[in-house]
Amino acid sequence: MNSKGIILGMICLALSSCYYDKEDLLYGNDDCVVQSVSFANDIEPIISNSCAKSGCHVQGGSGNGIFDSYAAIKAKVDNGALRERVVVQRTMPPDVPLTNCQIKYIEQWLNDGAPNN
Repeated sequence: MNSKGIILGMICLALSSCYYDKEDLLYGNDDCVVQSVSFANDIEPIISNSCAKSGCHVQGGSGNGIFDSYAAIKAKVDNGALRERVVVQRTMPPDVPLTNCQIKYIEQWLNDGAPNN
C-alpha cells in the first residue's frame, strides 16, 4: 500500500470515529405525538413546573403576571404574549428551556383555541 492509501485510510478512520450521538437534539424527538391536548392534564403541569414557580409567575415573583389560574394564563393567551414568548421566541422560561415536545403541546393547545378542558 502506498503512502496515499495509508493517508486516505487514516482520514476515513478519523472521520468515521467522530459523530454526535444525541439524535433527539440533532433531529428532534419524533416520539412526541400531539393529538388532543387538555389544559388540566397537559398544559397546567407544564406551566406549574416551568413558569409558576418561585421567583417567576407567582405572587411576589418577577414575572409579568401570576399564573395561578386558567383565567390568568388565558389573559396572556388572549393578548398574544404566551404564544410570542413561548412558541415563537422561545425565551420563556428563561432558566430551563421547555422541551420541543412541551412546546408542541402548548402550540397545539393554542391552535385549538386554548380551551379550559
